[in-house]
Amino acid sequence: MFKSILKSVNIRVCKTSARRGSGAARAGSFTQTTTLSNELKVATQLVPSPLACVTLSVAGGPRYETAATNGLTHFVEHLAFKGSRCMNEEQFKRGLIDMDARMTVHTSREQQVFSVEVKPECAARAVDMLYNAIADLDLNDSKVHHQRENICRELADADADPKEVLFDYLHATAFQGTPLAQRVIGPTENLQRFDANIVTNFICENYTPYRLCLATAGQADHNAMVYAAGTTFGKIEAVPPGEPEQGPDRFSGSQIVFREDSMPFCHAAITFEAPGYCSPDYYKMLVLQHMMGSWERSQGRGAEQAAPVAQWVALDRLCEHYEPIYLAYRDIGLWGVYFVADKWKLDEIVSSVQEQWMNMCIVLTAKEVARGCNLAKMSVAREYASAVRSAHALGRQMLYGCPRVPLDEVFKCLEQASAKQLRALADRLLYDRCPAVAVVGPSETMPDYLRIRSGMWWLRL
Repeated sequence: MFKSILKSVNIRVCKTSARRGSGAARAGSFTQTTTLSNELKVATQLVPSPLACVTLSVAGGPRYETAATNGLTHFVEHLAFKGSRCMNEEQFKRGLIDMDARMTVHTSREQQVFSVEVKPECAARAVDMLYNAIADLDLNDSKVHHQRENICRELADADADPKEVLFDYLHATAFQGTPLAQRVIGPTENLQRFDANIVTNFICENYTPYRLCLATAGQADHNAMVYAAGTTFGKIEAVPPGEPEQGPDRFSGSQIVFREDSMPFCHAAITFEAPGYCSPDYYKMLVLQHMMGSWERSQGRGAEQAAPVAQWVALDRLCEHYEPIYLAYRDIGLWGVYFVADKWKLDEIVSSVQEQWMNMCIVLTAKEVARGCNLAKMSVAREYASAVRSAHALGRQMLYGCPRVPLDEVFKCLEQASAKQLRALADRLLYDRCPAVAVVGPSETMPDYLRIRSGMWWLRL
């Protein structure tokens, strides 16, 4: 595999850049990026951590798949650790053990991330393991058949998880007719059709350098990472150049309900079209998200909750759990709320959430904004303080073409969000807008779509 697109080792650097925060090169604020001659992007960020996290981010997933290839990216995830042409599966595992490394892989609707947590001095060696996991696979129909059986069992487990089913339904109705509506795991008919040739051709066509980013967070040396990337991934020909086709980003206000009265609780999500990850309003959306608060029954608090909707659901026991959601893709997102509630409380929890949304559009106060801003700061600070989270975020930003912003500048962006600006943003996002609604479980008292839609505006005199 990859024999037709391999070339001699070339580590000629096309571009190198460094980004510092104000003052000295502080940990977490110094990022270096290099683009190799075959368009592979290599990025490193200093993070004060005893471990380094090396990630290979791939622009892949359902958004880059057709109906015929849906599920192939996730299929590659299962084959990645099953040995390559230069080392078998046992040797691959032994190599990770020798480095005291932990390797994981995760596929979402727009990105696939291979991650290796390792000691900083072994970070360059981790690049070799990532290359063997993707670019040098030794596939045959026996391995593919074995992994197909594993994925079918995983599919059965996914179908038994009401939250996972709910979010699959949510994407199917919110982005209907677009690639984002497809499941990550793919349909059963596709899984039964995939063979070694199909998987090999898919990897050759889609795992090309311009769709890859090698990101490292920790105390790893940037030049060493560039050299390691050049001697491995640098052998892959950059064909074809340019950006991958990611499909349309059309949003459809609609509702999908899967009623199952045997379930103990109902799972529901109400979301709206929101700005994507690359939008200048991204950080404002984070503030709005954290202003909604969250609650679950195990918290045991009532009137002490800060967010109004959390107070209401806690005092009246309107639900078992609720949380705000913001799913930000490259150029579009979903913003709203997910909750789990008793079938007799659905109407009340929906009314409480909608009342909070209308307050955000009309009577948002500076105190609420300050609270949301502080919570958003804490969430972002956790990302920058962790080598693993920083590496994942850095890879995502490199794929999307977004600069890695120092933490102090992110804080400034959050602090600059005023109540007036957030009211205007909430008004544009929520007021008199059509939501995408997904419901799974005993939905007897769930308001119908027209009633939910009518609750998205107030008659003001």
